Amino acid sequence: MKAIALLVLLVGATACGASRPAAATPSQSSSGDAVGVTNAQGPDNPNRALTKDECDDLGAWMSQVCHSNYSRQSRIDGWCSDVVTRTASGSWADDCVKSVQYMDSVCLRSSDNPSAMMTCDRTTDR
Repeated sequence: MKAIALLVLLVGATACGASRPAAATPSQSSSGDAVGVTNAQGPDNPNRALTKDECDDLGAWMSQVCHSNYSRQSRIDGWCSDVVTRTASGSWADDCVKSVQYMDSVCLRSSDNPSAMMTCDRTTDR
């Protein structure tokens, strides 16, 4: 009986003292990038211009805010109708790519209020 108990303790001690296997190194994809590794992302440069897709998305956001905010102020209604019309036609995104910067986008998206968005819009270089 003592021999069995000693054998169990010896096997248990060996299992507990075993070292962990080394971490696997990521394999390489055909493009040379490591698979399973998070790709480095560029910093959100506040002065960078928005891409066409970002402008389309921002225009849709602004239009949605305008549709959900039932303001009776003619100044806001006029600005919103302009944004909605230009977003639907694609002309807003074309102008946006030329003049709206990342920091402008952050300002515009920071509110669900057309009046605040109008203040942000005045600060853009359009």
